[in-house]
Amino acid sequence: MMEAVENIGRRMIICGFACWLLIEWLLPLEAVSDTTNAEVFMVFVAACFLLYLLRTPIWISVLIKIAYMIYALNSLFYHVSYVQAVKLIFQEIAHHAPMLFAARWMEWTNSFRSFLFFFLLWLMAYLLHYRLFTQKRLFLFYALTVTYIAVLDTFTAFRGNGAIIRLVVFGFFFLSFLHMERLREKATIAEGIREWWGACLCLIGLAIACGYVSPKLPPQWPDPVAFVKSYAVAQEEKRDDPASAKVKKIGYGQNDSRLGGPFIADDTVVFIAEDEKRHYWRVETKDIYTGKGWESFQSEQLQSFENNVDLGYSWWSPAVKKQLMTASVHMKQSYFHIVYPYGLRKVKAKENVVYRMEAATEKIYTTDRSAYTLPLASYDIVYEYPTFPIEALKAAPPVKDAGLLERYTQLPKNLPERVRALAKQIASGKPTQYEQVKAIEQYFHTNGYMYETTDVAVPGKNEDYVDQFLFETKKGYCDNFSTSMVVMLRAIGIPARWVKGYTSGRLLEEKNGKYIYEITNNDAHSWVEVYFFGIGWVPFEPTQGFTNPYVFSAPQSAPETAPLPEQRQPEQNRVPLDKVREQPHSAPAEELSLPALSWKQAAVALAVLLAFVWIAYRTRRKWWPYATIVRFQYKRTKGDNLFAEAYLSLLRHLDDYGLKRNKGQTLRQYAAYVDDWFQTNEMTKLTLLYEKMVYQQETARVEWTEVKELWENLIKRTVS
Repeated sequence: MMEAVENIGRRMIICGFACWLLIEWLLPLEAVSDTTNAEVFMVFVAACFLLYLLRTPIWISVLIKIAYMIYALNSLFYHVSYVQAVKLIFQEIAHHAPMLFAARWMEWTNSFRSFLFFFLLWLMAYLLHYRLFTQKRLFLFYALTVTYIAVLDTFTAFRGNGAIIRLVVFGFFFLSFLHMERLREKATIAEGIREWWGACLCLIGLAIACGYVSPKLPPQWPDPVAFVKSYAVAQEEKRDDPASAKVKKIGYGQNDSRLGGPFIADDTVVFIAEDEKRHYWRVETKDIYTGKGWESFQSEQLQSFENNVDLGYSWWSPAVKKQLMTASVHMKQSYFHIVYPYGLRKVKAKENVVYRMEAATEKIYTTDRSAYTLPLASYDIVYEYPTFPIEALKAAPPVKDAGLLERYTQLPKNLPERVRALAKQIASGKPTQYEQVKAIEQYFHTNGYMYETTDVAVPGKNEDYVDQFLFETKKGYCDNFSTSMVVMLRAIGIPARWVKGYTSGRLLEEKNGKYIYEITNNDAHSWVEVYFFGIGWVPFEPTQGFTNPYVFSAPQSAPETAPLPEQRQPEQNRVPLDKVREQPHSAPAEELSLPALSWKQAAVALAVLLAFVWIAYRTRRKWWPYATIVRFQYKRTKGDNLFAEAYLSLLRHLDDYGLKRNKGQTLRQYAAYVDDWFQTNEMTKLTLLYEKMVYQQETARVEWTEVKELWENLIKRTVS
């Protein structure tokens, strides 16, 4: 009875530790990706190991896991009855099967990716269980977990201090426990297991205590983040500040919650536009400033409109003069949203498509009739190009709408007071909202602020992104300028929001009365929109080196016009946004480490890595012998020592091949057994030379060159 209880206790410890180790892979997801419901996957992992612990029959275990997956997917995405959810999941699988085999991963929906992620976790839990209960070994997965946490801690916003401590403390205990279990199975220390446990726990505790109380030296090795940065930007001077050395890749991206840091230029073409005017291309707006970046207002409201049907969306009041224009967009990258100018009226594509605009962000997704995302290769646009009357802007009264003010003047409670004070100082003496907005817009052009893409700081834990830029660094790109302007406008009660998309790009040619523009990832950009009562949202451009492409007309004076299409913007102009749901943004989108990776991409990369490790292990008999031969070709050790080391290596290969040496069997007996197996006498020759070398060291010498061929022949025979 006591033995049964002990066995159950040991199984509980093993399952519990395995579950914890796999959950450690899930904990960083919310910090390094746009995953928001990681606890759903953690519960699934815990359920898998609980079923293993209870030794549930396979068919019951499978049913329970599938039922949980359906329940979770329905709760997260479908919100329908259980039966309908099952039907939708089967439809998703059928719809995505061709994409799966065609490697069209970017076209997968979030629900299907979550479905695959569940199966990946299921597979991981099974492999862990098999490895633990069959072989009582887990060092490889433990080492991969430590490496995974260390890489994320170094190269992303995730802080892995707690995870590292847990891995050291509990990981060492777990590895020791598994070692004891292997010894127990061999019955080598069955009587003194408690004494061994006591010694093991004391050593682990002593090591942890010494590490805790001992003095901590500063880092002795060069900062790896700074090294990556310097390598990526063509030998840029290395930096010691790990925050500022966070290198990203320019392009449009989804996650703007952590702004800042340098980026690498990327001239990948996103789309080609045939247009009548030069203007900005919008994608979405964001309105919640957190002190570190931007998040979107949470709303599920959608406005749908049909192909080649008027959007029915009111952009501005009749006070704004509008000119009807047309444009054609030819996408070179696959996206599930469209890029569009201000004043959008119609979108026309060849596909049978429905356009769905998020009310909170004004981002327009393209879907088929079943609401599945459908990327477009090209589409035509009808839009209204605005001319904003300066007199009407000056005459606009203060906004009184309480709901609009609450949403678009939101600021974090811990915003440094000096940011508010600076905004009030700049706007002081300006009688109208328009003049206050223009004063803040121009402030960046006349007070020493510089456009910079490489030496750009990242705010620390207790620093505000805008405060750092305004008062400490005064260097940055479009995200720094646009975010700072929005925050200062909100600080004086003017409703404003942050917008991201693309500039007009590079003019290629004029053709049939239209201008052909090439827009790349370098042209991703962010700017500011300000709400004027009786007019609507009006774009402003605070970034140094950029020009607002829209017309502001004044009576009896030359209008503030956009540069002619032939006038190209400065090269520094082409800056991105920060991370989109699908692909590369202004401040950086794709991290050079993990994590600009989304959790879906991280899951795929992890699956590939584990598959590679598994295949390498399973096929080791194909490549390990040759690796050993190559290794000994470059060994520096000479003479007898090299031969002895090579002979012992040969014994390991033969053992792994399956020719086990029995207890009490002499080397000569074992050599005869090997020669009989391979029908040769090479092993006996090598063994006699080895024995002479060991027992007659002064009179027997073995030259490696003389026995190398025999040794290689036997090593190669172990290939299978």
